[in-house]
Amino acid sequence: MMKLKAILVLAAILLAAACDSRRGMAVRTYELHRLDYSEAETLVTPYVREGGFISGKGRLLTVRESPDRLDSITALLKRYDGVPAVVTLRFQVIEAGDFEGGDSAIARVEAPLRDMFRYRGYRLQNELLVTALEGVPFRYQQGVVRLSGTVRAGTAAGAQAGLTIQVDFESGGDALSTIINATPGKTMLIGVQRRTGGGGLILAVQPTLGANAPQP
Repeated sequence: MMKLKAILVLAAILLAAACDSRRGMAVRTYELHRLDYSEAETLVTPYVREGGFISGKGRLLTVRESPDRLDSITALLKRYDGVPAVVTLRFQVIEAGDFEGGDSAIARVEAPLRDMFRYRGYRLQNELLVTALEGVPFRYQQGVVRLSGTVRAGTAAGAQAGLTIQVDFESGGDALSTIINATPGKTMLIGVQRRTGGGGLILAVQPTLGANAPQP
């Protein structure tokens, strides 16, 4: 009998302690932008003590903790999740081959083109501007040219910002798929040999943070 009473007293103490640990806690739900639930859960778990909890699914994360801890979690998610960036992508589709003459429309990239690919001639075939939201797949088509992909920010914003751009490009029967590590304002060049007719197609990609298109 005494043993049963001791067990009941211990259970009451543990229950009271559990209730006390939850006292003063609040519940807050966060909408995720860059992270998914599993990534955010891993990030936030060290901030959640006994009596608190984490739940959610997809792009929603719900946390029960003290208000001061929830404020810390808010700051943490703002740093690592944040609002997705808007990125403007300027694509120049350049034809390369055994022909004479230059093209003033691609004068700013002609020197690096000749260093990298060494075709005899280069001329602009098409130019496209795409506004993409970070983490959201983009698709664009103009005539026979099709573009799709995703943009993700890899480092802090500003002069040192880094972008990872996955690009799938198709023009007629020619296609390329690649991942570019780019810096806003700088132009990256990628190319593919044409399947028929010789020569190549080169894609000049210039990203800019924000919805303002880069000037030609």
